[in-house]
Amino acid sequence: MSLFGNDADKINKKSHEATGTVLYPIIKCHLSPKDGKIHVVMVNSFSKWLNQRSLCEENYTGQIDGILSRMQDDGYEILDVKFNSIQNQDITGQMEGFYTLITYR
Repeated sequence: MSLFGNDADKINKKSHEATGTVLYPIIKCHLSPKDGKIHVVMVNSFSKWLNQRSLCEENYTGQIDGILSRMQDDGYEILDVKFNSIQNQDITGQMEGFYTLITYR
């Protein structure tokens, strides 16, 4: 295993990005039409388990990156991405929740 990850990490990254792609149709129905105005969409998501090793939060990164990529593929211009995190989420209290505000045109 190298310092920067291994093949399993690359597979996980693709899996998380696929999750963003799967989530996009759900989010797409809440996007405003492309009318030149500025709009926002709020996305709620969770991190991976806190006891996982990594420098990058792969689950959240993949999901949001997949969503942003699909939005851009559909012709939306991403203006800003902001987030807030809330710890001790889920039934076990071991996950972190994220609220991501995507500003787009």
